[in-house]
Amino acid sequence: MLLKYKYKLKPHKSQGVIIANWLELARKQYNYRLAQRLNWFESTRTPVNACPLNVSVVPVDRIYQNIPEFRVQTRDGRKKDSDGNPVTKKDDKHPNIINGYVVWETVQLADLVQTKKLFPEYKSMHSQVLQDVVQRVQTTMDNFTKPDKNGKTSGRPKFKGKHYYNSFSYPQLSNSHIVKNANGRICINLPKIGLVPFVYNRLIPAGFKVKTGTVIREADGWYISFTIEDKTVPVEVVEIQPTEDNSKGIDLGLLHYAVTSDGEFIEVPKFFRFSEHRLSKLQVRLAKKPKHSHPWKILKRKIAKLHQLIARQRLDWQFKLAYHLFSDCQVVFLEDLQIASLVRRCKAKLGDNGQFLPNGQSAKSGLNKSLQDAAFGQFIQILEYVAWKLGKRIIKVDPKGTSQHCWECLSKVPKSLSERWHSCPKCGQELDRDYNSALIIQKIGLLSTQEEDITSVKTAVKVSLAEESRALP
Repeated sequence: MLLKYKYKLKPHKSQGVIIANWLELARKQYNYRLAQRLNWFESTRTPVNACPLNVSVVPVDRIYQNIPEFRVQTRDGRKKDSDGNPVTKKDDKHPNIINGYVVWETVQLADLVQTKKLFPEYKSMHSQVLQDVVQRVQTTMDNFTKPDKNGKTSGRPKFKGKHYYNSFSYPQLSNSHIVKNANGRICINLPKIGLVPFVYNRLIPAGFKVKTGTVIREADGWYISFTIEDKTVPVEVVEIQPTEDNSKGIDLGLLHYAVTSDGEFIEVPKFFRFSEHRLSKLQVRLAKKPKHSHPWKILKRKIAKLHQLIARQRLDWQFKLAYHLFSDCQVVFLEDLQIASLVRRCKAKLGDNGQFLPNGQSAKSGLNKSLQDAAFGQFIQILEYVAWKLGKRIIKVDPKGTSQHCWECLSKVPKSLSERWHSCPKCGQELDRDYNSALIIQKIGLLSTQEEDITSVKTAVKVSLAEESRALP
């Protein structure tokens, strides 16, 4: 099992200068290595209407310029076979170009030696920290060029500005790096930086070993995130059979943050909305200051800390709510919301003369701000984590039709967004619209676990109508 534990670093002034300098050097190295990869990527692309055999953006001899054909191994490899002999040996030759494709990670890792000769300041950095920068570039390019399990790729990688590259990693740390200094204060022994005090407020569980450490810059200082692992602890997903007694349905919304099927209404906290006025005042003051002046930097820091406060308030509240929701049930049914679709901009409308017509985006902007403030995506992730930690279960339900049908008889009751009361003319149910949605989410969730044919409100209605027709004489 892999976990991540995060701690607040308390570096001395000289250590803070070293960490900040390393971060800036890592950012520059990242941008340089990414530029190498993108330049080669663009030089080997051809237009869609041209034959790649006789058309190239640049001459072929320039594509592999300054890239050695082979890499000579300088020492025996660490991996050994069953007889104890190294798999790779000193002076072995490894190709840098395979079927026309450059093994860029290997080439760039080998080129770090030349980087340290040209720029001596990189000698002060730990070698594995520098190597991790190259591996980050490799991961970024893989995400750009190779599709994931859904067949999608990420966008074109971007160069990192000063405020967008905020961490560097030690790929190999261990529990022995957590020590006490001469004053008895707990520190983390970071190679080439020294003993850095940190707030050890959360003990590492027995049996877990520290694998990596990532130093992170945030608005209020430096943090370190440990990746810890215990291979003896299995990662298991509990299979609990849901029933009406051990489960509840939850409907998420903006009028009420969450409404449960047992009748609990949880109000929206609106952390960003409550701090919005203070934030706008700070931003107005910032706009009047000369850019990069000392007062400008002070205000930038205040704005960053306010954003951090809002995010932490929201995260803390969502964790407390997740534990509260699981306090009296074993299974939670939840809508499988597509957050990206909810906050998508309205499509532009064009008139006959080519002018843009009103499309409701002005009102949608305010709705999008409230959706982002509610952070439903983050809350769903927290619910999944808390369910796994407590040994409980979350089941997602198709959200289509959950607000337009009656939970009791499944008959369709059309309602506009402004109508907040559900009144069914067929069975006479009278209740709050969100409460009705929570009940139908639980009902569909229970039916989906009992009958394979039912996966949504639509299929449940079909099954219900078929049963009614069979019951008729």
